[in-house]
This record gives sequence, structure tokens and C-alpha cells, in this order.
Amino acid sequence: MGTAGYMSPEQVRGERADVASDIFSFGCVLYEMLARRRAFARETAVQTMAAILEVESPDLPGSGEQIPAELERVVTHCLEKNPRQRFQSAQDLAFALRAVQGLGSAEALPGKAQRLRRVVWMAPALAAVLAGASVYWLNRPGQAIDSLAVLPFVNAGADPNMEYLSDGIAENLINSLSQFPTLRVTARSLAFRYRGPQVDPQKAGRDLHVRAVLTGRVTERDGTLNIQAELMKVDDGAQLWGAQYIRRSSEILALQQEMDRAVSGKLHLTPTVEHQKQLARRSTENTEAYHLYLKGRYYWNRRTEESLKRAVEYFQQAIDKDPAYALAYAGLADCYAVYNSYQVELPRESGPKAKAAAEKALEIDNTLAEAHASLGMTLMGYAWDWAGAEREFQRAIELDPNYATAHHWYAILLSATGRSEQAIVSLKRAQELDPLSLIISADVGLQLHFARRYDEAIEQVRKALEMDPNFAAGHRPLGMAYEQKAMYQEAIAEFQKALAVSRGNPFALGSLGHAYAVSGNREQARQTLSDLRELSKRRYVSPFDSAVIYAGLGDKERALEWLEKAFDDRSLEMIFLKVDPRFDSLHADPRFAGLLRRMGLTT
Repeated sequence: MGTAGYMSPEQVRGERADVASDIFSFGCVLYEMLARRRAFARETAVQTMAAILEVESPDLPGSGEQIPAELERVVTHCLEKNPRQRFQSAQDLAFALRAVQGLGSAEALPGKAQRLRRVVWMAPALAAVLAGASVYWLNRPGQAIDSLAVLPFVNAGADPNMEYLSDGIAENLINSLSQFPTLRVTARSLAFRYRGPQVDPQKAGRDLHVRAVLTGRVTERDGTLNIQAELMKVDDGAQLWGAQYIRRSSEILALQQEMDRAVSGKLHLTPTVEHQKQLARRSTENTEAYHLYLKGRYYWNRRTEESLKRAVEYFQQAIDKDPAYALAYAGLADCYAVYNSYQVELPRESGPKAKAAAEKALEIDNTLAEAHASLGMTLMGYAWDWAGAEREFQRAIELDPNYATAHHWYAILLSATGRSEQAIVSLKRAQELDPLSLIISADVGLQLHFARRYDEAIEQVRKALEMDPNFAAGHRPLGMAYEQKAMYQEAIAEFQKALAVSRGNPFALGSLGHAYAVSGNREQARQTLSDLRELSKRRYVSPFDSAVIYAGLGDKERALEWLEKAFDDRSLEMIFLKVDPRFDSLHADPRFAGLLRRMGLTT
């Protein structure tokens, strides 16, 4: 995907990278050779990527040496933000650098600049290598398989109780094969759009811009598994590999490993010793635990209140079968970490359980990116330990740069702490890695809303809702952006849709009541407060929902009173208190400032 300090702006944005992108990266290297420091280096990878997008290329300090103006112009030309303004070929770049070589006289490069002279004479040769590589890669015959989509395996027996297994086998292959740095594997959410026996794998491969597609069929009868798998080239439809496996269901773990080895071997992927160790640590020897884990992930991916509760049950059963199953603890932590988002139970109950599960997973395997991300989410959303959460998110990204959830949750932290531009960069990276994730797409819109970029927020969330009009977590941020543009009728309609499709979850009631209040319908706003009180007798309802309605009504005292209750509950929505425009009217109140201080959101 690229190393943060050398990525072109188009790479950071997730756009197509070509020769012009390589020239930008070359310019970063040449700048570093001359300046003895990186051009856009910042404290973190996300900050570095933001600088690449936003900061003009810095002047060359020269480390006390006199750098020829012509050479400075070459470097600047390489580092143009717009790829059309850079050198259009590596050959042109090499030619420009050879012209600079002619300036390497004693007058232009004094004796004290021996290092600079070496750089000037070396750079054209490096550019020539880049030019040769460009020609080779563009014209080489029989291009290697460097990209792959694993489509969801067909549940050929049509048994709905086996859907988790057919999905789980494909997902396991995605997770395993994506560990190889030379292979780009399509994200699960993108590949899983191509579900069903009638899908044309060759067309799917073209749509997904990959060179090969892996498909399969799964049946299970009387304790025997029958799995057929096929690896196909996309350009000509040729079969690269195919196999049929007939095994007892209890042999599913060994079978998965056998398929991993067969596919990676056919693709000439060589696992490192560390890679092999990592894959071994992620697994379990208990077949029942593995099946239960797959069921947990199946329900986790459905991301509703009821499916999360079922996922918790399956992950806990997997742990009961194998107390050393790190991935099952990570799955359990994931569920409890997002319970707060869906108001499933009191955060003071789910928060400690999420933290304990994540820490247990890391105790078993400290290299598990999923567990670091889950712990980061808990430290952020429950403990409000911003520095600790940031360390965990950065560690998760370091361990698995392609783990979209880590980039997603890290972006939430960046937004909550007022670093909106970095947050959007991190979210765009998550979206690039998992382009059809509804929750990531919706959260891009939510963070654009918190950055006061309402038109962009509306456009982004509309795109997410085109994929699934019944996605409740998309209607809420769309309504919030409409409200800030005084489009109250549209905002109220979106909040009502969110409530209708969420099957009674109260997470959008506060937003609806606030919209009623600021649109002048104060009676409806007060009725919503009454609805919240009645609902709280039957299930957990966040005090934040009442606080936001009182803020819309202009009742500062009651708004602050309910924010204090939300503080005591550790309600998740509180993390956005600093950036949520609905509370702008409270910012001048010292009690509000005190809340932000106690949460660690101000100094």
C-alpha cells in the first residue's frame, strides 16, 4: 500500500497510483538525501499522511551546503501535489538530473560539499533504474498474480444453520492470505457482495480489479464436509488450481490449514517464520471452539443489538471450550466495546468486560492487532484514556496495516480530540481498505459533520445509504448534518427512519428530540423526553439523549444536569462533547469547560 513518509497524495487518498506516484516517492527520497531529513515527517503515520495532502513541500535546507537552484527545482517538480504537474515519465526525470550533473564543477559544488556532489552524481542513475523498472513492469509478459478476491463460499446444502461455516472458511482464507505483503487481497465486505451460486467469478474479478478469484462450495452431511475450491485467472478464465476435500467435520482446522498452504503455494507466496508463528497463534486445536468462534464472527458482522448479544454467547462458549483461544477473547472484546454504541447495556457494565477480554487476548498473544484495537476502543470510549487508546490503535496498525477497524476507531479518537483533518485521513484509509463497510462510510460522514463540513457529510452518508437504505447508523448522521443546515423537515425524517429500522433501539431518540426543539416544535421535543423516560424503565437509555434535547430547548441547567449523568454512566456519545455543534451554546459555561477538563479533552 505504501510507506507513510513516501506515499504520494493520490496514494493517501486511495486513488490509482501510477508512474507519477512513483516520481513523487522518488522526490521524497531525493529530498531526504539532500536535506538529511524526510520531507513530510510528523510524529505519527496519520499526521505524516495529512502533511502530504495539505503541506507544500518544504524548502531544502541543504545542511549548510549550497544546493544548485536547478536541483531544487527538480525536487520541487517531483513533489507537486497535482500529478499532472510532475515529471510525466521517469525518463524525463533522469534527463533533468543528468542536466544538473553538468553543474558539478568546483564553483557550483565547493570542496566542502563532497556529500552533495555524490548525491548529484548518484541521482540520475537512480532515476534511470526507476525508468527501467517502469518500462519492465508495464511490458512484462505473464504478469504474476499480485491481487486476489476470495468470494464467499456457496452454502450448497442451503442449510441456513451452515451459513456461518461457508462464510467462515472464506473469511479465514482472506485473513490468512492478506498476511502476505506481496499479495493484495480484497476486503471481506467488498468480496462478500458477490454471494450466491449464480455469481460470475470472472466478472466479479474484473469488477474488483484483481488478477485471480478463489471460489468454493461447501456441503455438510452426517458429520462429513465436502468442500470444492477453484482458483481462476481473471483475464482469460483459466483455472490455476482446483481441489475437492472430503473430511470429517472434526477435521475442519487441519483442512483450513491445508487449503491455506495449497493456495499460497500455487501463488508462489513464501511465508516467513514469523508469519507461520503468527498464524499458529491465531488458531485453536479445539474444533468445537473454532465453530463457535465462526458463529460469533458471523453474528458480529451483522452488527445489530440482537446479533451482538448472540455473538457474545458464541464467543463465550468458544472460550469455555478453549480458555487459551486469543481470537475468541478479541471477538468478545469487540462486542462489548461496541455495546455502548447501540445502548445494549449500562456502559459501566460493558466497559470493564470489554477491557478484561481485550487484556486477556493480549496476555495470550500480544501480537494480535484485533485485540490492541479493541483495547484502544475501550480505553477511548469507556476509560477516556486518550493517550493509552492512541498507543493501542497505533500498535494495532503497526501489527496489521490493513486492519480497517483499527484505522476506523483511531479516526474516532482523532476527531474526538479535535484533530478533524487527521481523522478524515485515517477514515479514508479505513474506507480504502474496506470500501463497502457501511459503518465506516457512515462514520466518514459523521466526522465530516463534526468538522463542520456539512455538505460533504450529506454527500458521503447518502452514498452509504445507497448501498443499504435500511442502515440505521447512516440515517442518524445524515439527519444531524441536515439539522445544522436548518433543513429541519429532512433531518426529522432521517431520525424517524433510523428509529424505524433499528427495531426500538433508542440511539436516535435524542437526536430526534433535539431536531424538534431547534425547529420550533417544542411540544414534540418534550414528548420525546417523556418517551425516553418511559423507555428507560424497560431498558438502558443513555442520559446523553435527554441532555441533547434540553440543549436544543435552550434549558442550559437541565442539559448540564443530564450531561453529568452521562458522565457518570460513561456514555459513548460523551467522547464527542468537544466537537458536537449541538452543544456550542454551552461552551462559555465554566461547568461545561469543567466537564471537558475532567474527561481529559482540554488542559
